[in-house]
Amino acid sequence: MRDMADYLLGLDQGSTNSKAVLVNRRGGIVRQASVPLKTNRPRPGWVEHDPRSILNSQLHAAKQLIHSIGRKDAIAALGIANQRSTIILWDKNTGRPLTPVISWQDLRAAELTQQWSDHRELIRSKTGLMLTPYYAAPKLRWILDHAKGIRTRAEQGKILSGTVNTFLIWHLTKGEVHATDHTNAARMLLMNLHSLSWDEELLSLFDIPRAILPCILPTSADYGTARLAGIQIPIRASIGDQQAGLLGLGAVHPGEAVVNYGTGGFLLVNTGSQSVLLPGLLSSLAWTTLEETAFIVEGTVNSVGTLFDWFIKLGWLRSPDEIDRVLKSSNERVYLVPALAGLGAPHWLSDARTGILGLGPTTTKADLVRAAVEGVAFLIKDIAEAVQKTRSIRIKTLTATGGGSRIASLVQAQSDLLGISIRRSDVTEATALGAALLAGVTCGWWKSPSVFPKIRAGRIFRPRLSEAEREKIYGKWKKAIEAVGVFSGGAL
Repeated sequence: MRDMADYLLGLDQGSTNSKAVLVNRRGGIVRQASVPLKTNRPRPGWVEHDPRSILNSQLHAAKQLIHSIGRKDAIAALGIANQRSTIILWDKNTGRPLTPVISWQDLRAAELTQQWSDHRELIRSKTGLMLTPYYAAPKLRWILDHAKGIRTRAEQGKILSGTVNTFLIWHLTKGEVHATDHTNAARMLLMNLHSLSWDEELLSLFDIPRAILPCILPTSADYGTARLAGIQIPIRASIGDQQAGLLGLGAVHPGEAVVNYGTGGFLLVNTGSQSVLLPGLLSSLAWTTLEETAFIVEGTVNSVGTLFDWFIKLGWLRSPDEIDRVLKSSNERVYLVPALAGLGAPHWLSDARTGILGLGPTTTKADLVRAAVEGVAFLIKDIAEAVQKTRSIRIKTLTATGGGSRIASLVQAQSDLLGISIRRSDVTEATALGAALLAGVTCGWWKSPSVFPKIRAGRIFRPRLSEAEREKIYGKWKKAIEAVGVFSGGAL
C-alpha cells in the first residue's frame, strides 16, 4: 500500500543533465542517478536539445533508482522539476515531437520580440516578467510563424505544446495528462500572475492558440499516474527548477534567499504570501498548494556555467575544478561582464555582448579567470542591490547551491561583494530534492513546505572586504556595465 511506502522520487530535468533522487521520510536523499544531456547550437544564438534525448535520459535516470529498490510499492509519489522557459511542440495523437526542444537560452526570437515593445508595461503588470526572447511566448510565436504547417495544425487542435515538465508528464502518463504548474506557466509570458490562469489578452497579443496550451495546476497537485519500469507511481508535484531548489535548500520563509550557480545564475528571495514587484526584477511564484501560495522575487544571470565552458574552449581553463588554484596567481583586477547570452536582471540587454575592460601589458590568464568569476558575482550583486533598495523585503539568509558553488573563490567573492555571510549547501541535488519533498505534501507526508525537514548545514563564507573597498570596486564595475551597454549588439 502507498501509505506504507518508504520513498519519494524526485526528477530534475536540466540543461546539461537529467537527474533523479530517492528521498526517505526524514527528507534525506538515499540514492541518486544522473544522465548527461547534449546541448546543440545549430546557429549563433540558437540553443536546442533533442526531445527524445530529454525524455530517454530522464526515464533512464528514474529507472536506475526504481530497479535498485526491488519493491513495486516502495515509492509513494514522484515530483518533477525542470528547466523553465524551454519549449516543445508534439503531435497530440502520437506524441511525436514536431520541433527540437528550444532552450530558455535561445535567442532566435530576439528580433521578433521587438514588435511587442509598446506593450512592455502591460506584460509586466500581468505576468511580473520583462519582455525578453528568453521566455516561451516569443519562442512559440516564432515556431508558429516559421515551421511549415505548424500553425494550421495548431489551430485545428492537432498539436500540443508545453515546457519540459509538461512534455514529461504527457509521456509518463501515456498521453492522459496535458498539464503544467503555476511556476512554469508563469515563465511563458502568457499567465496572469493575479488570476493564475492563461490571459486572453496576452494570448491575443502573442497570437498563440489556446488549444495548444496545457491546463494549469498548483505545484502540489494530482498530475496523473506515471508508468515507469513496469510499475505505476502517482505524479504529485511539478515545479520549476529554481523554485524546487529553493524548497530543497529550506528557504521556505520570507527573507530567506538562494543563489544558484548553474548553466545560468539565479538569485531568488522568498517574499512569503506577498507578491512584490521591484524595478528590474521578476515577481513570480515560489510554490502553490490548495491551501497556500508563496511568492518570490528573482533575478537571472544568463551565463555562468556557459561562461566557464567558453574559457575551456578558449584554452584558458582545463576544467572549472582548477579555478580556485588558478586564481591564487592573479595579481590584477580586470573587469569582465559576462554576456554570452545577453544580460539578464536587472539590466535586460538581450543584445549585449561580453566585455573585458582594464587589460594591460601585465594582465595574465589568471587575471582573466578571476575577472570571469568576479563578473558573475558582480551581476548577482546587481540583483541583490535591486532587492535591497526596497524596504518591503530584506535578505535575511543566503544559501549558495549549484555546480558553481563548488568553486570556493566564487562564493567568497560573492560574500565579499554583498557584505554578508553565505552558507554553501552540502545538498548536491537540491532541485530534485525539492521536487520530491513537494510531492510529499500532496501525499500527506508533510502539511506544507514550511515544515519540511531541516537541511544539513554547510561551509560558511564570510565577507573579507571593507565597505570602502567594496564600494570602490563596485563603482568601477558599474562603469564596465555602462561600457557594455553602449556597445550592445556587438563585441567590444
